[in-house]
Amino acid sequence: PTCISVNNVICHFSPLTSEPDVILADGDVVKLDLGAHIDGFIAVVAHTLVVGASASSQVTGRKADAIMAAHLASEAALRLVKPGHETYEVTETVSKIAESFKCKPVEGMLS
Repeated sequence: PTCISVNNVICHFSPLTSEPDVILADGDVVKLDLGAHIDGFIAVVAHTLVVGASASSQVTGRKADAIMAAHLASEAALRLVKPGHETYEVTETVSKIAESFKCKPVEGMLS
């Protein structure tokens, strides 16, 4: 499956056919989620981008802070998920990174 979530929609957006189409605008934060299930194995990948951002039109402010917090939290989590580590270590680390950017992890996404 593929999902495209815009701005405040966290992920896995699957609109109903009765809902209006979403038109992307400059400055929108877009999350692309791609997944595959092959022979019992599941793989997912996601990427976040800002519509219209470029080297000459860089993302700044709270939007940049939220994106950087998410990036650093995911990098830290990937390094902590291994034998011998407790899940609470991941949760605490992600929370600390988010707090340093004055962000909050989405409720229910950490366990």
